[in-house]
Amino acid sequence: MEPRPPSERVVFIAKLGAWLQVALVLGIVAIIVEMAKASEVLNTNSASDPARFNEAIGDVLNYALIAVRVTLPGLVLVTLAITACGYRSRWMFQFLCFYGLLVIGLNICLVILGHFMLSFYLPFGLFFLIFAQVKKGEFMQAAGVKRKLPSCYNLDA
Repeated sequence: MEPRPPSERVVFIAKLGAWLQVALVLGIVAIIVEMAKASEVLNTNSASDPARFNEAIGDVLNYALIAVRVTLPGLVLVTLAITACGYRSRWMFQFLCFYGLLVIGLNICLVILGHFMLSFYLPFGLFFLIFAQVKKGEFMQAAGVKRKLPSCYNLDA
């Protein structure tokens, strides 16, 4: 049975969801930069100006909130595209593997750094990685990748 090509809407949903995941990475970078600024404020003005420190921490929380608000709809779109719509392509397989490993790695770093707090993205990362590995054949078949049989199966010789 040949897989049917996905509709343009499904492709759009999948790509939009994947691009929205970039907000997670950008949010983490912004949080790190703002935390560095907040610690700089704390070091230079220690207890003399708590308002500046509170403002810096407020910026950190704003960036975190923006990242979460943009990333969550993206997670929902990607999940809908691969499960309900059955979207399969090579780039989606690579995205699911990369995103899953990225989220799992970030959570491992959090635990190693002593925060002992796992993010709510971890279940999505695990799901995406496991889903991609379980359905790898479907993703590769949709991408037109044909598996080469071992030579012992060659009946022409």
